[in-house]
Amino acid sequence: MNESLSFESAPADGAGLASRALLRTTQGFALGGGFLLLALVAMSLVSIIGRKLFATPIQGDIELMEIGAAVAIAAFLPLCELRGQHIKVDAFTLKLPRRLQAWLDALAHLLCLLAALLLAWRTGLQALESHEYGEVSTLLSVPLWIPLLGIVPSLLLLAVAAAARTLHCLAREPRP
Repeated sequence: MNESLSFESAPADGAGLASRALLRTTQGFALGGGFLLLALVAMSLVSIIGRKLFATPIQGDIELMEIGAAVAIAAFLPLCELRGQHIKVDAFTLKLPRRLQAWLDALAHLLCLLAALLLAWRTGLQALESHEYGEVSTLLSVPLWIPLLGIVPSLLLLAVAAAARTLHCLAREPRP
């Protein structure tokens, strides 16, 4: 099992331009999500300190945390999928032939691809509906279509990463 989460890992030698571009794009999304979470943590600290010391918290801090965390977490998913770092319970398949394991892995990534496309489609529709009806958050009146629309590219990139992993699993040579 590969535990390395370094951003220095590159596609294997001989990987094409598309593989390298996909890796860099997923890394960019993950870094963007990380910076967003760091900003949310800083905002939360300022709000907590303001609440405890000066009785002036940031108005709507919890609301901003909920909205921002959803966007940030969605941004991490493509890199996790591309690296195959999702939780995998393989206790039942360890004794199966390697080729069958590869096919089962491909099936799992294909299901992830389908789920990502379904979520992207439905989230996009929800964003359009939220814009049409003018839905806003409770305290700050943030238009809800904006964060929803921010999640859609991450879900589409997740689908592309899942397609790449599916192809990788199917092309993988069985080891003795």
